[in-house]
Amino acid sequence: MRTLKIIFLRFLSITLLACICAATAVRFALPAFAESSAEELMKTAREICGWEKKRYGILQGESLFSGKFLENAGTDSADWFALGVSRFGFEEDYSAYLAALSDSVSRQYEQDGGLDEIKATEWHRAALTALAMGGDPTDINGIDLIGDGVYGRSESDSPGRQGINGWIFALITLDSMGWKTPEDCLFDREYIIGEILSCRNKDGGFSLSGGESDVDVTAMAVQALSVYYNDFSRADVRETVNGALDFLSGKQGKDGSFGSCEADAQVLTALCDMGIDFEKDERFIKDKDLFTALLSYQNEDGGFAHERGGESQELSSAQALCAVAAAERNMLTMRRIYDFREEITALRREKLDGVNGRLEGISDEAGAISCLKLFNDLSCDERTYINGYDKLLSAAKTYELTMSDRVFAEELSQNESGRGCIYSIENTEIYSPNESFTKKDMQSYEALMKRGASSSDCAVTAVLLSKAKADEGLADRERIISDLKALNDEAERLYGEISQLNKLIGEKLYPVDSVGKNNRELLKETAERIEKLPESERRKVTSADEILSAAKNAESKTVVIAGVLIAAVCVPTAAVLWKRCKISGKRDKNA
Repeated sequence: MRTLKIIFLRFLSITLLACICAATAVRFALPAFAESSAEELMKTAREICGWEKKRYGILQGESLFSGKFLENAGTDSADWFALGVSRFGFEEDYSAYLAALSDSVSRQYEQDGGLDEIKATEWHRAALTALAMGGDPTDINGIDLIGDGVYGRSESDSPGRQGINGWIFALITLDSMGWKTPEDCLFDREYIIGEILSCRNKDGGFSLSGGESDVDVTAMAVQALSVYYNDFSRADVRETVNGALDFLSGKQGKDGSFGSCEADAQVLTALCDMGIDFEKDERFIKDKDLFTALLSYQNEDGGFAHERGGESQELSSAQALCAVAAAERNMLTMRRIYDFREEITALRREKLDGVNGRLEGISDEAGAISCLKLFNDLSCDERTYINGYDKLLSAAKTYELTMSDRVFAEELSQNESGRGCIYSIENTEIYSPNESFTKKDMQSYEALMKRGASSSDCAVTAVLLSKAKADEGLADRERIISDLKALNDEAERLYGEISQLNKLIGEKLYPVDSVGKNNRELLKETAERIEKLPESERRKVTSADEILSAAKNAESKTVVIAGVLIAAVCVPTAAVLWKRCKISGKRDKNA
């Protein structure tokens, strides 16, 4: 009896422990269909932002766009993260990130002549991020990211040189603000759409460079083409997109996932860009839906992992944040994730919701005629946000109705310049940047003046300089601007010198212990450049201590060799002279 009690108590303990573990596990035990209300999406976004702040040691009450995060402006994961934050319109220092991004772009142009030797997507990401920060990508310190990244490229350096991703994001970038393309340019919308369509595989999917179809790339292609799906003249686009959606549906697992956080995020973004209800469309609902699957990659710390159970990563979290923003915007009939034009007004949203609702209920010819009139009265921009176009097209064919033809590629080409719109979803208002030089900015300026600028201060000095220039009421404004300009120049100089040294060492002096005789002079010159850097900056140079030590040893060897050579020459010479002196002395005696 006693044994039975012990067995029972042990069983009870194990059961209780299992329950506790299940309750505290990460979101693997989600219900089949997680709640994806606007509130839940907003909550998820805030959790992701909270994780990012903690990761960088930024207090929850402070702006994410500060400190170490700001120093990464212009990098892949930081830019996508900043874009995701902007599409919710959370209260952040967007002007600071824009200034840091602009500084990064300018620095790369000065050092390398551009953002990348091959990848046009570096320009596309920078342009989209600049718009997300409320900037104008056609004028980033005089640099035109749209022209340089899309229509201004040569045939040998086309956006597609890196693969289909270049064409996809070239089109997304052109439509991000309805950018005009010059009449004589090679890479206009029609050309780029044609290039994307030509890359379609037989299974309906797309691949990065002509191989097996890939979920992420296919989803991105749908995102780019979604704008033109409702263009009556583009049956080729509709056929391609429908084939891509069928491919994606077939790749979705029973658990609702496509195999990784990033893949789920890209597909969710694509569905939202198409206006597809991912909670109701049977093509994308298996045992679980896509949103539920995406949440299964979120950890207890709020961040997202590439694989379930893995550590939270910045790029995975950034892509999840952008996907959640896309879902929120689709739910509220707002502009697509990459459409930075002025936000759709509440009245226009009601109008679009009304048309979409009518299209869902077409049941006879009278209803079809009424819906067709509503659709034909819409502007080209508004038509891109109609979700039931297939039903309207089918009804028009059934009842032999005439669809009005609008050339989307022409009508969407409107702007030569313009700033992206930042809209606060929570406050339902357009964000107004605060460009005043704050008390905290003054403290940062004074600290920099006291300790001097380092190579890590490029972003912060650029941000402070931008704010000082914008704040016309700032006391001692001219002096502060002059000081900050000098600090920024010094930070840029140090950064540039360290970058050049690291490149030189990597290409010609590494590994250091095998530097040949031919490079000894270069070794010496490199060591001299390193010694001129402040002590705190030297450790940022690759193998700095090894370089200095090797140069010193080489110099010592040179001195020793020189001494040996001198001895080798001088000793025999001295011996000869001594011998001559003795002979001369004997002659004198004999005389």
